[in-house]
Amino acid sequence: MKHAYIICAWTQAEQLKKLIRALDYSDNDLFIHWDIKSETDTKEFEGVASQCGVYFIPRMSVTWGGGSQVVCILKLLEAAYTHNANYDYYHMMSGVDFPVKSHEYINQFFKDHAGELFFEERHHETQMKTQMRCDQYHFLQDTLIGKKRNMWKYLDFASCYAQRVLGIRRFRGKKIHYGSAQWSVTGDVVEFILAKKDKIKKQYRWSYCADECFLITELQSTDFIQRLSPLGSLTYAEWVQVTKRDNSPKALALQDQASISSPNILFARKFVLPTSEELETRIMESWKD
Repeated sequence: MKHAYIICAWTQAEQLKKLIRALDYSDNDLFIHWDIKSETDTKEFEGVASQCGVYFIPRMSVTWGGGSQVVCILKLLEAAYTHNANYDYYHMMSGVDFPVKSHEYINQFFKDHAGELFFEERHHETQMKTQMRCDQYHFLQDTLIGKKRNMWKYLDFASCYAQRVLGIRRFRGKKIHYGSAQWSVTGDVVEFILAKKDKIKKQYRWSYCADECFLITELQSTDFIQRLSPLGSLTYAEWVQVTKRDNSPKALALQDQASISSPNILFARKFVLPTSEELETRIMESWKD
């Protein structure tokens, strides 16, 4: 099978090199966006892989939670689909994700589940909050907020509630869904999304964390949703409460190896050096057994 790995990365160049090495197989191609805010040049990654194709798209500034994330994903998908329209699966990853099964295992898994789509819907927040991610305009998210909890964030909150009172609803009653930002989908799904890319860019501009919303929302009214696997996302993450308002995946370490051993977990996040280095080494050594 042929696989396209779609990777949005922004920091930790050494960790990205480890990810590239881990995905370096002849049936894979890697399409990577390396954020322009990073001082490390993409030349640093030349020669890291020897078997797979590694392709960097033009660098742009991507802000956590901003509409720029959706634009970046669409550009990566377009680059991959233009390069080869015959990939069996496209896998969305971040630069701190990592495969936890061998290439042979991953290949056989997708042969056994051919045609199924792997992402999950989440219900960790009220539907109103999910709607407000995209229905109202978040004009400041890409420029002044990002992941910061600052005065502009509170202004954004107030603005969204005011927009709802005024009846501003960009999706005109369409239900917004949200789920995993990591997913594995087939080529026909990518073709469908790219056919709508201009509309998606426009509708999800000035949104909040729409990278978790746009794919699952756009597929809801299509036959694709019938192919959604009950396994959900194939990426493991252990979410922890970092601060009162920040719930984020923890950096995985060697003691977490048992947690990623399930046969239906193919990838995991997040891997951060040096915390995750020993775990990464142990994972890749297991592929030789």
